[in-house]
Amino acid sequence: MSRNHWITLHRLRFAAPVDARARSFAAPEGVDCWRFCPELRCGPDGLPTFNADVWAGIALHETRAGAEAMIADPATALPFLSEAVEDWHALAVPVTHRGAVNWRGTVETDAAVRPAEPVAGPLVMVTTAGYLSRDAATLPRIRAFCAGLVEVLADYATRPGNLRRGVFTGGFDGRDGFTISVWSDDRAMAGAAYQPGTHQGMIARQKTGEMADRTSFTRARLLAQRGSWDGDPMAA
Repeated sequence: MSRNHWITLHRLRFAAPVDARARSFAAPEGVDCWRFCPELRCGPDGLPTFNADVWAGIALHETRAGAEAMIADPATALPFLSEAVEDWHALAVPVTHRGAVNWRGTVETDAAVRPAEPVAGPLVMVTTAGYLSRDAATLPRIRAFCAGLVEVLADYATRPGNLRRGVFTGGFDGRDGFTISVWSDDRAMAGAAYQPGTHQGMIARQKTGEMADRTSFTRARLLAQRGSWDGDPMAA
């Protein structure tokens, strides 16, 4: 086992929406952790539908060689890739991880991702949020959080340093989903996320208990990419 994880990211667009409650996707062989979730779509009730044509996956690998092999030949690792009409794959190394997340079937705090020493490169932010239950008392908070995420993505889309962004919802299988945002550099991300604005407002609400029961964030450096996420993110 290496000291740090290596991350691969995979964004797929299918020809038609896929319902997470009706379709399952097997995890790739040899990965330490795998999450594959549909992009956030809110229904008339303001809750996630778990049904989208865009899905994204995040895999944690024990070795760089294993991560690079998945990027070099994603079709072998992801047999359902043949169903996609667009796909993007990236290799990243985590440099920071904090917070609580349920990706493996149990909540892990400050331990789900093992970061490496700092390195340079474009920034990938992965964030998560989760709930203790989905009972009637919790649903208003889930609605508020989903609405807030939509507002944050709309704001990020206006930021020059934000290259791509997406929210991929968990909960359909009892585990957390994640967001992915790709940034030209740390300054661009910090200006959007931590200066007064939409995201800062969500952070303030989270601190009051209005939003999720647990959150986490991972900062990673983008090392390589291939394919298309609405074109080439690095060409933006």
